[in-house]
Amino acid sequence: MAYQKVSVTELQPGSYVVEVVEQRGDIIVKHAGWVRSQQAIAQLQAKGVLAVLVDPARFLATEVPTPEPEKAAPPAAEPEPAPARHLFADEWPRAEKALLQSQRVQQLVLDATRSQQPIDLMLVHEVSSGLSDSVSRNQDVLLCLTRIAEQSDSLLQHSVNCAVYIAAFAKFINLPSDRSKTLITAALLHDVGKALKPELLSQPDHAAIGTSLAALQRNKDLAGQVSLWISQHCALLDGSGSPPIKGNQIAKGSQMLAIVNQYEKLTNPASSNQSPLAASRYLLSQTPLQLDTELLQLFIKCIGVYPPGTVVKLSTGKLALVLENNPKKPTQPKVKLFYHSVHQHHIVPKVMDLSRQQEEHIEGCVDLKKYGLDVRNYL
Repeated sequence: MAYQKVSVTELQPGSYVVEVVEQRGDIIVKHAGWVRSQQAIAQLQAKGVLAVLVDPARFLATEVPTPEPEKAAPPAAEPEPAPARHLFADEWPRAEKALLQSQRVQQLVLDATRSQQPIDLMLVHEVSSGLSDSVSRNQDVLLCLTRIAEQSDSLLQHSVNCAVYIAAFAKFINLPSDRSKTLITAALLHDVGKALKPELLSQPDHAAIGTSLAALQRNKDLAGQVSLWISQHCALLDGSGSPPIKGNQIAKGSQMLAIVNQYEKLTNPASSNQSPLAASRYLLSQTPLQLDTELLQLFIKCIGVYPPGTVVKLSTGKLALVLENNPKKPTQPKVKLFYHSVHQHHIVPKVMDLSRQQEEHIEGCVDLKKYGLDVRNYL
């Protein structure tokens, strides 16, 4: 069932709030969960909430009273416990569905921008929630799907890839659910100006910021943070970026988006097509003057030195597809062996955790086109 936008004055006890979509003031509302009483709804109103996104499928049939201390302010919503990590094979179909939905909605976003129409933010919020939910269950599946996806519309693919990376990044550093979803929305929308003016596709990223923000101004419900993060995502800590602001004047969300944006461009086959290792080394060379060292190291630890979906060559000459990252041992992920590069023949597929053996280690990344092979045949 599709999410519904509801005015806070019409919100009912038992509703499951997915996201705040309209709000006055700067107070951050942690709102992913059920509102169980009229007092909780009143608390939302007191914090300046005007409208929320609800999931009708999760509505509680009856109000569940929650005893509260006489002077204690009730929580705005009750968060759900973090889901247990799902098996790779179990999450695959759900992640694939979330990614396909993201691509479809992003195409609608770009089409709306080209025709100078408002963007359907309801669909964008649903996509952001879907990607966030998938990385919460098992981020490696979505990262793998992103790396092996067919490259069609480069602008569309770049935006969706950035959204997947930022979703995984936000989960890894334990950002609140609402902040994560808003960051994913910013990643999906950060380059919409290039759809309005195709000549900007060949220009530096900062050249499209003004056009992107102008296109987004047609959407009155867009959170102010999204516009802020987009406006600053080409800023650098030393002030050499655009706009020329420095250090802590750059929002954390903007710094995260800057890292993700650069990494995706470096590794995207349609642009630089660098190996993940080479891209990470390049970005590390920009710290601490231009990129935040701690944030970048956390991002690399999150996705891995060899992210899921990367094809690597092992010390024995065997080729393997990276399936799961190992945050504690980034150079020793879980892989699936499928081909011998020296003898040039397929081998019996085998899943191997490189951290649990001593015989094999990764020598480097491989472009399967060199062998006339398609990575999607070895999932």
